[in-house]
Amino acid sequence: MKKWFAAALLVLSIGYTAYGLSTLTLFTASGRPAAGFFPLFIGLLLVITCAVNLLGDIRQWAAEKATGARHAHRPEPAAEKSAEALGIETAALDGGAEHGRDVLIVFGYVCAFVAALKVLGALLSMIAFMLVFLFTFNRGHTVTNIVYSLALPGFLFWLFKILLNASLPVGPLGV
Repeated sequence: MKKWFAAALLVLSIGYTAYGLSTLTLFTASGRPAAGFFPLFIGLLLVITCAVNLLGDIRQWAAEKATGARHAHRPEPAAEKSAEALGIETAALDGGAEHGRDVLIVFGYVCAFVAALKVLGALLSMIAFMLVFLFTFNRGHTVTNIVYSLALPGFLFWLFKILLNASLPVGPLGV
């Protein structure tokens, strides 16, 4: 199953890259990077990382098939030590039963973020998303969460809006 998922991601990555190449221009008439440059760069990184992941999954599958032994998931040694020190089951630190619930929570947060982009604008939506995400998954670190929630969106806004002059959704505060 894992190799098929990795293959599907590779196909999607190739499709994304091909779509970007066919619909966006890479360079302006003056030779500067145009709208298609960044998506092409991201697309190529996606294709490379998905291909490497698929190769690893195929090698693991072939080794399991040759030896007849199934790959048993072993938690990271650091996770085992932490779980032992806390007196809890390792699965609680390394995936475990909460994994599906966490995926649904993140999916919901991402959907809310996309919906908020038009209403709040890019900067406020990113800040709100980071605050909610970090306070859900990084409880107890209030100052750190606030700093990250302001710093990362601020940097991304500066990079895309100021430096690259990309159009971002504008909110009620004009940013």
